[in-house]
This record gives sequence, structure tokens and C-alpha cells, in this order.
Amino acid sequence: MSATSLNKASIDLLFKVLEARGTQIAGATLTEYFPRAAETLLASGLLAARGQVPVVAAMDAHEDEPIPAVWSSERKAFGYLNSVGRWIEIEEGAISAYQVDHARMFAAMLMPFERQGSAKMTPLIPDHLWDIGSIRMAGARTPVPVWFGRRLGDPHVWSQVGVLVGRRPATERRIILTSTRGDRLPAAPDRRHALVAAEDVLETPDRLAISPRVLAARVYPEQAQRRYPIDYSDDFGTVWLRDETFEFRGDKHRKLLEQLFDAYWAGKPVLRVTVTLAEAGFSDKTNSLSKAFSGRDDWQKFIRQSEGNCWIEV
Repeated sequence: MSATSLNKASIDLLFKVLEARGTQIAGATLTEYFPRAAETLLASGLLAARGQVPVVAAMDAHEDEPIPAVWSSERKAFGYLNSVGRWIEIEEGAISAYQVDHARMFAAMLMPFERQGSAKMTPLIPDHLWDIGSIRMAGARTPVPVWFGRRLGDPHVWSQVGVLVGRRPATERRIILTSTRGDRLPAAPDRRHALVAAEDVLETPDRLAISPRVLAARVYPEQAQRRYPIDYSDDFGTVWLRDETFEFRGDKHRKLLEQLFDAYWAGKPVLRVTVTLAEAGFSDKTNSLSKAFSGRDDWQKFIRQSEGNCWIEV
């Protein structure tokens, strides 16, 4: 599968499916809420039919009532009897259950890398964490092992990861890629683990391929080429200020920083706060940098704001 056969909407849907509590999604949900993105994922093979979830909602009694759909050999179709005994036919696709083809997804993500050894995936925590092999990276003396996890923002899942890391500590560096959004991730278990949201390190938002350069900057920030006194990684997720390093996991934070740094290096550093926040994707309720960076104040070491304006100052 080519990583270029997707688009941003289909990749967003892929991560939504991965972050769902269950491992399957009903065809009816896909066609009703994500028709175009689902069509792209199905065509790519990243989402594949895996049996059926024969439960439908009967809507003839003024309320949705989950009932089982059954196969009629006479009509050669699935359906159910409504409250007056009338047969209601259901499209087979609506009750098909779909799952992510993890092997295909991992292959697409790591396509830009030289794989070391077997590319076979090994389940570590059933349905939640996999060992997907090792890759060669700039800055690493030896191949770097990679795990992939889903729902790592769930405390129960994360506690299992912590137990596993304790039993299988990393000898040097280990990457844990995840479908969980960066701003929902807990702190990495220790300094030898790099916990990275996959969507933050894609080559482009519409390709399911990890950027070797961006990932290397996340995993080995101390080896990235830096301008003095301030610089940033390609994805704006890491900022270096003299001897300090600041990590920004949220997509909106990175878009905000991108605007500020573009203005800074262009020699016209002052931007309007509300306009900049809106461009970064924040809601109207988030009308100050303090709200945008709620829960942390380290950004104030290099970002200033006054009278509705904001700028980088070092």
C-alpha cells in the first residue's frame, strides 16, 4: 500500500477508530458519519471487514431500541421484524464489523525507515500495545526498538504499559508511537523512552508515513542542529532556549508557535493574540495565551504579550 493513497480526513478517522474503546466499528457508523473518509480507508485496506455486529436500532416505537438482525434464507438478506411484525431489511454493510489492519498500518508508518531484522509485529498487551520491530535512525548507534500503543491516555491501559516497561526496561532508547493525541499523553516512563503521538511526526498530514527527520528531533533533541539563543524542531513540538528544552505536544500549540516563529524570523514579530489563536484552531473562548497554555507557564520564558499583542522575545 502506498502511503500517498490517503488524505487527512481518512488518517484522522483511522486514529479515531484506534482510540475507540472497542476494537471494531460498525459499518452503519462509518457510512453515516464518515462516508468519504471510510471509503478511502476501506480502499486502502487499512480498514477491513471482520465479521458482523448484527444489532440495529428499531425506530418505529418512538425511541431507538437495539435489537438483533437475523439472516432470512428465504429473502437472502439480513433484517428484523418491527413492532407490527413487518420485515425490515438491513443492508449487510450496515452490520459489518470493521477493524484496523495493524500490520498494514505499521508497514505504512515505517515505510521511510530501514527496518532491522523481522518486520513482524508482536502483541505485548492484547489489543493495546505491539512491538513493531526496530529501525535505523540518524543519531542512534544501534537500531532503535519501536512499540505502538493505542488508548495510552486511559489510566488502566497506561498502568499496564508501566508494568511492562518495568519488566522489560529499555537498554538505550525505545520509541513508543501511539494513536493517542499528544496533548492527552502522560509523561514518558523514563528518559530512555520517547512517547510520541504518530500524528505529530507524519511527513505530511495526508500521508501515513513517519518523517525520519521529525521523529529523530523528538527522540534525540540534544542532537538537533540549533540556532542560538532560540530554535525549534521541524514540527514546532520542541523549542530550545539556550540550555533549556520545552516540549509542546498539542497540535494547536504547535500551530501557534509556528506563527510566532515565522513572524520572529521575518523581522515582524508582533502578532494580534486573538487572530493568532484563531489561526491555530483555538475556540473563541480561548482569548488569551494564558488560557491557550493552561496548566503551564514555561512559555513565558520566550513569549511576551501586551495590549492584545504577542511576540517572541529572547
